[in-house]
Amino acid sequence: MWLIKIYKLCIGLLFSNLLYAQTPLSTEIDNLINKTLPLANVGVYIKDLKTGEIVYQRNANKMFYPASNIKLLSAAAALYKLGPNYRYKTQLGKVNKDIFLIFSGSPSLTAEKLQDLLLQLPKLGINKIDGNLIVDASIFKPPFYAPGISYDDLGWYYAAPSSAIIINENAVAYDVRATKLNKVPEFTTKVLHNPLTLINDVTTVSKAEEKEHCSLNIQLIKENQIRLYGCIAQAEQAKRMHLSVPDPELFAQEIIHQTLAKNGIELKGKVISGKAPKEVQIIAQVESDELTKLLAHMLEESDNLYADSITKLLAVTLTGDGTYKQGAYSIKTILTEHTHLDMKQLEIADGVGTRYNLITPEQLVVLLSDLYHDEAIGPTFLTILPKMGRSGTLKDRMKKTSLAGKIAAKTGSMHDVSSLSGYLAAPDGKEYIFSIISNGINTNILKAKDLEEKILLAIAKEKEIKTEPLNNN
Repeated sequence: MWLIKIYKLCIGLLFSNLLYAQTPLSTEIDNLINKTLPLANVGVYIKDLKTGEIVYQRNANKMFYPASNIKLLSAAAALYKLGPNYRYKTQLGKVNKDIFLIFSGSPSLTAEKLQDLLLQLPKLGINKIDGNLIVDASIFKPPFYAPGISYDDLGWYYAAPSSAIIINENAVAYDVRATKLNKVPEFTTKVLHNPLTLINDVTTVSKAEEKEHCSLNIQLIKENQIRLYGCIAQAEQAKRMHLSVPDPELFAQEIIHQTLAKNGIELKGKVISGKAPKEVQIIAQVESDELTKLLAHMLEESDNLYADSITKLLAVTLTGDGTYKQGAYSIKTILTEHTHLDMKQLEIADGVGTRYNLITPEQLVVLLSDLYHDEAIGPTFLTILPKMGRSGTLKDRMKKTSLAGKIAAKTGSMHDVSSLSGYLAAPDGKEYIFSIISNGINTNILKAKDLEEKILLAIAKEKEIKTEPLNNN
């Protein structure tokens, strides 16, 4: 009996090998991977969009850190649950003598829009607030940093806190001029409302010294004070640097005090924190852009704060509890209902893509396939993805190849991780879904980006033939 079982097993393995026999294309891709990233872990899964045929696979069912490719899941869940026309609302409310400023976690709220909202008070005949002005940021709960965020990232714009109060993306842009060796570089900003107090303990050094001996470091102190120390390389041109605002509520309070004082609105009480009661009367509000525009920005710029906000918003919508944990639960719950994702082959801890997230290349392709064939949100999803050589984080890639404008995909990058997943329209008229993820990169990450592009060119077969843009018809 056992001989029969062994015979059947051998036949099965033989059939499997014949089914996925090595082709010239797969040999070419294997050689590309082995030559470019011989020591890294590389996972690839590529399918024909129409037939479902597997064109190439390598470690397709292995778990990888996807970096910002996890934002594909966040965006999909948001479209399914909230709809493309959803808008955040930042509101003013009134209860007796008190005025409530109710934040919603809107990631696109600016200081100017917040001022405009506060200036609705005199237009409503409210030139004096007899009670308190109460700031309600209760919709999102701590922690305000994703569980897997790196300590080294704190203080930089891509690790801005995800409280319900988001003003100017909770970041400040500085122009840094480091022209004189061994001198303190100059930090300047054109931001009208700068909540940060910057302590500059940085020294300008040569590029060689920076590379070998020192780095630029950041320290969060208190009350939106940030200390920069270490070194920065000498350069003739100014460098743009973005720092995060550690305490957004303090920033909001500063804007409130300035706006009220400047416009003659008297406040008898204080600016305090609190939660609006159910009986609050909404008297004014400002809305964000529709969700599709917010998601397009999130995917094109790989904006972590937008992803954080949308993840927590999904948590509030589904569970009433605006935390990362409930956000991850909500994304999984929504995608389980609407897609064929196998939740045993992924781990979601946040909507951003920290190292606490894991997924297989195959599951990313499953998601992309489901989205493409979904008549309700498929067309919208394609429009919000970055386009190769045209927009977002793909704007400067493959610009001089025939695939410029023919690939819609999401990038992912962090230390020793690179990923690219999306759709490809080939010169021969075929369309493909792909996911390429590299982990454990012990060389320049640009080599992983180069590998991604070479694999896509190998799939497309042609480099100079002009093709029509990808569509979902």
